[in-house]
Amino acid sequence: MTISSEAPLASVLDEIRQRQSATAGFTTALAGAAAAALGQAVVGISGGPNERLGQICLALKGWADDDASALQKLLDLRAQGREQEGWELLLAGPVAMADLACEGAELLQAFRPRVIDHVRDDLEFAVVLLAAVARAALLIVESNLRQWRAAALHAKFGPEVDRLWQRIAALTPIEHIAWC
Repeated sequence: MTISSEAPLASVLDEIRQRQSATAGFTTALAGAAAAALGQAVVGISGGPNERLGQICLALKGWADDDASALQKLLDLRAQGREQEGWELLLAGPVAMADLACEGAELLQAFRPRVIDHVRDDLEFAVVLLAAVARAALLIVESNLRQWRAAALHAKFGPEVDRLWQRIAALTPIEHIAWC
């Protein structure tokens, strides 16, 4: 089976755990799409505008599918003598994923004062998940940069890494929920 977000969830999970190559980017983007969908629901239930969160959800789902084919694209470009172009594709996706996850978390953080009480915790779950997705996506970028030590790639994506770490550091996911 070709891994895709269009497949039934049980099949997707089976494919992730049984593949011969890891699917960190696909898995990260899919988790981000689910977190954005949760955030969209929370904002909608609270009577707020949730269109942008829906767009983020769909964009992350799209990046999941793009990432599923990125390795093959790299191999095809390598065969054509264009390996660096392939590595750029492997880096661009996780950068976009991190940006989208940050944006979703930022939107939800800004919505905190308006969330209704019975979905307040759900908003926090979505923020925590989106912050984790942003971190995971950025770790994928760093891993790819470590594996492909090309000066041009480092020059292009190094500033992106710094920018995204600052953006992630500015997120404020909660640490605990007071239960007593």
